[in-house]
Amino acid sequence: MVLLFFVASCKEGEPLPNSAPETKLSIESINLSGENRLNSTVKLSWFGTDIDGYVQYYEIRIGDKDWVKTQTQDSIFLFEIEPNQDSTDVDFYVRAVDNESYEDPTPAYLKIPLKNSIPEVTFDEASLPLDTTNLVITFRYMASDPDGDETLKKGFIRANEGEWAEIDLNQKLVSLLPTSPTEVGIGQANVYYGIEDESALTIDGFNNGGNNIIQLRVEDIANTSSIIDSTASIFVRSQTSDLLVIGGHNVQIDKKYQELVNNNYTSADFVNYALNGGLNQPKFWDPNFRLLSEQYDKVFFHTDEGNFSNPLTGEDGKLLDFAAPIIQELIDNQKKVLVSTAFATGTNIDIIGGVLSIDSFTASRGQAFFVNDSFAKSTIDGFPDLQPTNFLLAVDPFYHSQESEVLYAAQLTPNGGWYGPRTIAIQRKSTDGNVNLVLFTVELHKLDKLATNQNQLISKIFNETFNW
Repeated sequence: MVLLFFVASCKEGEPLPNSAPETKLSIESINLSGENRLNSTVKLSWFGTDIDGYVQYYEIRIGDKDWVKTQTQDSIFLFEIEPNQDSTDVDFYVRAVDNESYEDPTPAYLKIPLKNSIPEVTFDEASLPLDTTNLVITFRYMASDPDGDETLKKGFIRANEGEWAEIDLNQKLVSLLPTSPTEVGIGQANVYYGIEDESALTIDGFNNGGNNIIQLRVEDIANTSSIIDSTASIFVRSQTSDLLVIGGHNVQIDKKYQELVNNNYTSADFVNYALNGGLNQPKFWDPNFRLLSEQYDKVFFHTDEGNFSNPLTGEDGKLLDFAAPIIQELIDNQKKVLVSTAFATGTNIDIIGGVLSIDSFTASRGQAFFVNDSFAKSTIDGFPDLQPTNFLLAVDPFYHSQESEVLYAAQLTPNGGWYGPRTIAIQRKSTDGNVNLVLFTVELHKLDKLATNQNQLISKIFNETFNW
């Protein structure tokens, strides 16, 4: 009879009072503890019903914070864990609001047991140099957190037993260069991000001229530190000269260039990027080769016409193609560069032509021979005549750009209808009138019939032409 009383008490056509909506979470409880607790990134979903209308929106509250309006029925939440705590419980509430703005008086509730996950940092092993490098260590690294990468707070780097120094976690390409490249022993190193010209910070403990182990660690917003990741030992060669010699030949030919330089210049630092099938070349020409070469007053780059694959990216090209932008920067910054190379027939010079003052090659058919009873003669006083020991097929004379001048023209023998320039070497001057680029397109080690003259040429370039 209560029902009958209720019906009798209501007048016909009178609206019923509004009923509040009901709210439910998709899960009613999470019974986890210890290591089984959830990490701080949790997906939750909910729904609401209203028997006399419809749910207009929902409101969410976390702990004792304010209610927040949402139109969604699920979301991924990143909950904060207080610093220096490894676990916590989060009180989560959600309530439906109906079309008459009535709120569910008994919001759905869930206690969420959380644990803080340990962040992670690792070196990209493929990006690291081999066990030995000249001056510069360049690498990439990865940092992450199971609770969400946005929970990462700080990153740190250390060289050997040096102090930890904070680094920018947004910068994942890092280079280390000793602050005093010619000083051997434990000291400081500059840290460079990406391809930036200026260092971002300085660290101690770096062993110039010795072995180095570089370490990384990261911390999250709960001050939890990652496991330290370490490189294998990397030997760093110090700078011993103002001349850097970059080789792109096999060991036998490379030795000839080392002898040429050592016999005619006080000292030099040598590196051969062609060794180990090209694995010795920089993974990152910029910044690695740039930071290295910038430390020197003079750079001698000798290579042949062969192609190499970058050991990290797989990109194919001549070593000089990879080096071209840095060579241009060196010249622009008053450094002196000698290049000895060769070009295969049909070589694309779009990348390097402008840098080396090569306008073009002849389009004629046939070949130009440089026979061993002919000479290459300089148009500039003081440079000796040069001759090849062997009969050279298909040499690479070229039309040079207007800003350069002919240094050597060869007495070539046309064959098969060939015609074209005789220029095999040029020099180019800076705006101050000083020579800062010399290019040979017949490789210098092949111009060895008159050994005395070949040595005289190397001495002339490094001790006189580049002595400014």
